[in-house]
Amino acid sequence: MKNQKLKLFVFFIAAIAAINSCGRPGAEGKDIKKVVLWETYNNEEHKELESIAREFEKNNPGTQISVQRVPWGGHESKLMTSMITNTAPDIARVDVAFLPRLVISGSVLELTQYGEINTEDYVKAAINSNVWIENGVKKIYGLPDQTTGAALFYNKKMFRASGIKSPPETWDEFLVAAKLLTKDKNGDGRPDQFGFAMDKELWWTFPFFNTYGVKFLTDDGKRCILNSEAGVRALQFKVDLYQKYKVEAGAWQSGAIAPDTGFINEMYAMILTGPWNIKRFRDAGLDFGIALIPRGPAGTSTNVGGSNMVVLKKARHPELCFKFLKYLTSDRVQARWASDLTQIPVNINSAKYIDFSKQPDIEIFFEQMKTAVARPKVVSYAALANTVNPYLYAALAGKKTVKEALDTIAEKIDEEVLVEK
Repeated sequence: MKNQKLKLFVFFIAAIAAINSCGRPGAEGKDIKKVVLWETYNNEEHKELESIAREFEKNNPGTQISVQRVPWGGHESKLMTSMITNTAPDIARVDVAFLPRLVISGSVLELTQYGEINTEDYVKAAINSNVWIENGVKKIYGLPDQTTGAALFYNKKMFRASGIKSPPETWDEFLVAAKLLTKDKNGDGRPDQFGFAMDKELWWTFPFFNTYGVKFLTDDGKRCILNSEAGVRALQFKVDLYQKYKVEAGAWQSGAIAPDTGFINEMYAMILTGPWNIKRFRDAGLDFGIALIPRGPAGTSTNVGGSNMVVLKKARHPELCFKFLKYLTSDRVQARWASDLTQIPVNINSAKYIDFSKQPDIEIFFEQMKTAVARPKVVSYAALANTVNPYLYAALAGKKTVKEALDTIAEKIDEEVLVEK
């Protein structure tokens, strides 16, 4: 009986010791600081992030970065629900267009309180989507983890057949090339090869607005000024490619062959698209090149997509979250991310660690992103785009003049979108 009691006592003491040591790294006796990160990456990106997290843990003993995948579809509503139910992660990856809602609702932490952030280290448009000026003070509510945009893709074979030796560097040169590339190949009196194909949506119109130096909102963000003289010139040029010069295929119309599909079929000689199409075009056997978007009065520029990493308001270890995000977006880690995944690094200083001779396509996009312009900061980018897109279509289809379309857009944005701010 005594032996049985002794065994029970030893078992009890061992159990208590095990419970007390749970979550502790052995001899050091210190609690492990755990950070939960929600991300929406694909399989390759997820694997890369897991590797980066393990390296960070190795370099920072006593830390644990728990990387959890969340489906992209519905991730915004899932995140908002988690904040209500107190089940939110510490760090979350969010689309650049979703960040303003999180900032305005007070759902994310301002990061400069935890350490220095040199915005000059980042792709300008990518970091600017995280920056707010409040009472004259710069506030930063996230760090970019991915950035992307468009560049000019052109068919080299079609260029050679038309006697064009190099991609256009200005919109004037672009128009000359597009005219040479637009042809009636079957002799039926209508072009069946076009110099250019484009999308009608706002996101795909930003390169035109940006290269003309168009400001979307006033500096205080309270009024839309897209209907400025520069705005009219920019949109008029895009409309004229279809209506006046007839070098654009009408690919923006319902039922038409999409720009990327027509590019593969060699119906369209030039399109604007992003790095996500590079592998697809290579696999199709196309002889194509990539160049900067042609310069307008304000130079070359592009639209901006991508995502940011934010620290949620109730994060358990915000200083550690900040330290990990700085590590993730550091020059060497971003160089590795870009090289392994063929993506644009968000850190400008990564260039010195990347062998662009092996990835010339990414070098073009990296250069293009240096002059990209961040999207307007509004509570709902979806509401903004849904307001604008029908009138861009009306202008392209000739149902409204460019000035009428932009005047209506400005009025509706003021009344229906900015009123939420």
